[in-house]
Amino acid sequence: MPDSKRTDKIKQSLEQKLILTRTEKFYLQVLEAPAYLLRERYSDVREINDEIYPSPEDLHTSLEKLVPFLYLSDDDEKIAEYVIYNIDSRGKLRISEEELCEKFGIPFDKASYIIKLVFDEFHDEIDRYSSNDDGMYIFPDATIDVDHVEVRVIEVSDPFVAKALQMREETLYKICSFVREVNEYFLRGYRKYPQIVTMTHVANMLNLNTATISRAVKNKFVNTPRGVLPLRMFFGKGPNKELIMNEIRELLKVDSNLTDRQVMLLLKSVGINISRRTVNKYRNMIDYHR
Repeated sequence: MPDSKRTDKIKQSLEQKLILTRTEKFYLQVLEAPAYLLRERYSDVREINDEIYPSPEDLHTSLEKLVPFLYLSDDDEKIAEYVIYNIDSRGKLRISEEELCEKFGIPFDKASYIIKLVFDEFHDEIDRYSSNDDGMYIFPDATIDVDHVEVRVIEVSDPFVAKALQMREETLYKICSFVREVNEYFLRGYRKYPQIVTMTHVANMLNLNTATISRAVKNKFVNTPRGVLPLRMFFGKGPNKELIMNEIRELLKVDSNLTDRQVMLLLKSVGINISRRTVNKYRNMIDYHR
C-alpha cells in the first residue's frame, strides 16, 4: 500500500475515533443534565401528567423531609433538624459547634460530625435554595410510584440530540425501576428508611458502568408518594453503625428475649438490611457497654 493511502487510512481511523469520542461525550453530558436544563436547551418538553411540581415552602421544610436519609438515631435526628433550621437564607450556619454542644449536651466531635454530615449530604439542596430568592419549581426527571415508573420525555427535532435523549430516558428508566423494586415498602409508607443500594451493585445488576449510574443520578429529582426527592438519596453505603445499634437497643428494651433472627427481620421491616451475624455482633457490643 502506498504511503499516501496508508496515511489517509490512519487519518480516517483517527477522525472516526475522535467523532465517536465526541459523540460519547455528548451522550454523557445529556445523561448528567437535569430535565429543566434539557428543556431550556433543546426544545419542548412533554410533561409527565402535564404537571410541574412546586418545591416545599423553604429550605428548612425541604431538608427536614430528607433527614431520614441520613440514617441517624432518633436523638441525632433531632440535632440534625436543629442544625437545618439554623441555616440562613445564604446557606450559612447561624450557630457554632460549641453552641450545639451546649444545647444538646453532646461532645464537640459529635456536633462537628452532624454539622458536616448535613452540609455534605444536602449540599445541592442548600445551594439550590439559597441561590434562588424567587422560589422555585422542580421538574422531576421521573416519577417513581408503587406500581410504575415514568421518565420525563423531551421531544426534539434534531435526530442526533433525540438519540442521546432516548438513551438517557432508557438508562433512567432502568435505574428508577430498580429503585422502585427494592423500595416498595418505603414508597407505600411502611418503612421509615429507604433501602439504600450502592451504585456498584446497581451497575452490576443492570449491566451498566458505575460512572454511568453516578452521572444518571446526579442532579435528578423524582416524584414519589413520599414527596419529590433527590434520586441520589437512594444510593449510598447504607445505615451507619450508631443507627443500627440504637435500633437494636430500642427493640431489646421492648423484648429482651428476641432472637438475633427476629431482630434481623424487625430491622428489615423498617428498611435496615443486615445479616443475623451482624445483629449478634452489635448485640454483644451493646451488652458489653451496659
